[in-house]
Amino acid sequence: MSTQWNVTQGDNQFVVTGGLAELKNMARRGDLGPGDMIQPPGAADWMYASEIPELQVIFSKHKEVDDDAEAANGPNYLLMGIGGALALLFLGVVVIGGGVALYFASQMTETPGALIGEGGLSYSQMIVTSAGTGLRAEPSDGGSIKTPVAKDEVLELLAKRSSFYKARTKGGAEGWIPINQVLPMYQLGGNEVKDEFDPLYNPDRYVEVSNARWMQLPPEKGKPEQESNTTVFLLAISNSSQYAMTDLRLVVTIKDAQGHELEKVEVAVEGEIPPLTDTMVGSLLPEEDAKARGKGKKKAPDAAPARILTTATYEEMASTEPELALRWMDGFEVEMATQEVMNAKLDVVELRAVPAELPKKSGKHKGG
Repeated sequence: MSTQWNVTQGDNQFVVTGGLAELKNMARRGDLGPGDMIQPPGAADWMYASEIPELQVIFSKHKEVDDDAEAANGPNYLLMGIGGALALLFLGVVVIGGGVALYFASQMTETPGALIGEGGLSYSQMIVTSAGTGLRAEPSDGGSIKTPVAKDEVLELLAKRSSFYKARTKGGAEGWIPINQVLPMYQLGGNEVKDEFDPLYNPDRYVEVSNARWMQLPPEKGKPEQESNTTVFLLAISNSSQYAMTDLRLVVTIKDAQGHELEKVEVAVEGEIPPLTDTMVGSLLPEEDAKARGKGKKKAPDAAPARILTTATYEEMASTEPELALRWMDGFEVEMATQEVMNAKLDVVELRAVPAELPKKSGKHKGG
């Protein structure tokens, strides 16, 4: 496992490969301050150095020494003058890349919708922290960069897939960027802000598959010699956040009896997963497919595919189009190369939180 820690300090960003031990030594020497930003190995989030317990102890000892020295030397009236006034007015200065964003920590708690700066920065935006990077065509380490982005450039968050964010530039270009090459603005807020906006950046932490089961369809009537490769999956999706979720993509992994992976198939699910609830997943069949199934026949090879929907979205559609009930089927079908499914696993691989669905206590916030 990688022990690489990313550090943003002033207008510099660098990598610490010696792990937490090296960071502790830096803190003892004074080369690392409590306000420096740190991204632990494999983490999507940035945090203040003072938020890491092992470093917090060191910073506390430094503070005790400084307090003792100040008590012995008496008050520094010059610091209590202009510098002291500024210290009371500004609770933090965050330096990101080559730009400097001043913000009031207290104001961020009261109005966490934007930061100070030209036009304001939303907590649902990100700042690029690496030079020579860009938006990739695919969310993979080997994906080609199709849109270069500059260090300190502001991006809008669109979705998350594994260790990549889907983002949009101000010019409208979209693509994927590694999560360790951007600094989400919500990381600069207090704990309340972080709790509120974390589902926006890490929706996969709040959505999971539950009650998953599957069965393989029998051969078509009158053709028992033909084996069926169609597997029906039934499942529920649980959303524990206060945001509606959408743009869900699942990966079905098929394994043999010994646990060896045989096949993977990705499935896109339309519709929303309402906040703080569960919803099933089903299929809306084309009319000709629904009629064929009613007669015990399979759909024609060139027939339109079924729409895979969350039950919550289907029920909303059916409230104005009740005839859709004749075309609705619980679960969804997947054509597998594997003849007999011994073991299957379903995982959430891509997801997007809907910014409009924010907690009532802070409904004034507007995301990207």
